[in-house]
Amino acid sequence: MHESIVERLAAEAIRRGADLLDVEYQDGYEHVVAAKGGVGHSIATFRSSSPEAVTLREELHRIAKSKHRITVDGSQYELRGSVYESFGEDAFRVQLRRV
Repeated sequence: MHESIVERLAAEAIRRGADLLDVEYQDGYEHVVAAKGGVGHSIATFRSSSPEAVTLREELHRIAKSKHRITVDGSQYELRGSVYESFGEDAFRVQLRRV
């Protein structure tokens, strides 16, 4: 089974104890931050024009329309996405909830 970019990033964030992924555009890059309790750590950066960034944004738009579930280390998590505007660009927030 093919693991998506969002699934890979969400799994890394969950393993770091995060309950939120934020993805924002800045200076030609998509910055991915794993956060919990208002404290975040950068876990990935993609050049916005790269195929990976294009795929990442497509996956994030899909998750914003419909919840998605993944399994991380034997536990199921629900990914709930939303899209918001940040300085004229789409930004994304994905809540990571254990179910």
